[in-house]
Amino acid sequence: MNRPMPWVGPLLLSTVLAAQQGSPETAPKPATAAERLAALQAEQKQVIDDYRKAMAEAAKKPAQPAQPGQAMPAMRMRPSFKPLVEKAKLAAKDYAGTEDAVPFLLFQVQNAEGKNDLAEPFDTLLAAHVDSPKLAELGGMLPFLGNIFAAEKAQAALERLGQSKDATVRGFVLFTNHKQTIETADVAGAEYGKAKAELLDIAKLAGNAELTQQIDDAIGTREKFGIGVTAPDIAGEDLDGVAFKLSDYKGKVVFLDFWGDW
Repeated sequence: MNRPMPWVGPLLLSTVLAAQQGSPETAPKPATAAERLAALQAEQKQVIDDYRKAMAEAAKKPAQPAQPGQAMPAMRMRPSFKPLVEKAKLAAKDYAGTEDAVPFLLFQVQNAEGKNDLAEPFDTLLAAHVDSPKLAELGGMLPFLGNIFAAEKAQAALERLGQSKDATVRGFVLFTNHKQTIETADVAGAEYGKAKAELLDIAKLAGNAELTQQIDDAIGTREKFGIGVTAPDIAGEDLDGVAFKLSDYKGKVVFLDFWGDW
């Protein structure tokens, strides 16, 4: 006579559930911070491509004359990244307090559509990540902080970034602080000489190509084309094929017209 085996039912049930749920080895792993950032950047590229395509299609259409008193529709100068900024905000929250949060905070700052959206991630970067080398990405933005925030906040932000352990970040701050001196001070004066020396020193210390290029361009432009500096001796041919040099007209008023065709 066959006897019932009470353990068979639970065993079969657990086997079925395990098969349905999948083993830990086969379950999908959550995306890493790098993968999430790459996906976000890929989405941004697609948004930009779609925007450019739409603009190209719009340019092909004949312009419709506006009726008297009718306002012309405004065109966006760049695509909207608002949905992507929201994704970056969520990712930054997931990685809050870690270096993985920095790229997502920077994404918000660089793609915000208004000062209010920019302020929070910017403040978080200064408060929690000022020593991150990634903050060098803010370098091009620093000279314009006064146009974004109140003067006191802009100055406080520069002072905070100037305390960064990263030489490149400090270099961009120093360049911002010395930019006006390089552009306007007497090239032969002590103020200009001090600013130039400090900038060249920090560029050498940082070893960042973008920072070095900006510093070299600013100094080179000032010393080659500044007021009171002898202009480079441009040479060429006139419309009759006669060779000439700019120095041929020394002491005369010269009008230079530079133009290009794209």
